[in-house]
Amino acid sequence: MIGSGIVALILLLAFLFVFRPKNEKQLSAEPSPTSAVILTIDSSVVIDLISSGGGKEAILTISNIPDSTVSIDYELSYQTKQQGLQGVIGTITLDNEKEYEKKLTLGTCSSGSCVYHQVEGMVRVSLKFTGNYGDKIFEKEYKI
Repeated sequence: MIGSGIVALILLLAFLFVFRPKNEKQLSAEPSPTSAVILTIDSSVVIDLISSGGGKEAILTISNIPDSTVSIDYELSYQTKQQGLQGVIGTITLDNEKEYEKKLTLGTCSSGSCVYHQVEGMVRVSLKFTGNYGDKIFEKEYKI
């Protein structure tokens, strides 16, 4: 008798749980936050990366820089044989230049001595151009 009472109680609780009145309250459809979209730089801008110094350096050249560009943030990233993922970062400040060339050391230098990376594979170049037009980006991989 006690066993059948427990079973009946469990069935009653299950019935109430399954068939209880639903809360019909609708969730408000709030738009999810969106991240700002950064446009890519115009295709008239010519960017190249070439090896220099026996692979110890790379030369970044940028031509047809858009008018009113005040700075270019750069990031080069690459895999190395010993240290894994490495890179070079910096900012170029411009004063109405239409062309720019920068020699970049692929390694670390301190106290007049440098330890150069042995780059394996491609070098990824990421640039962010900043001017009165806002921010525009460029990304490409180069074999050096």
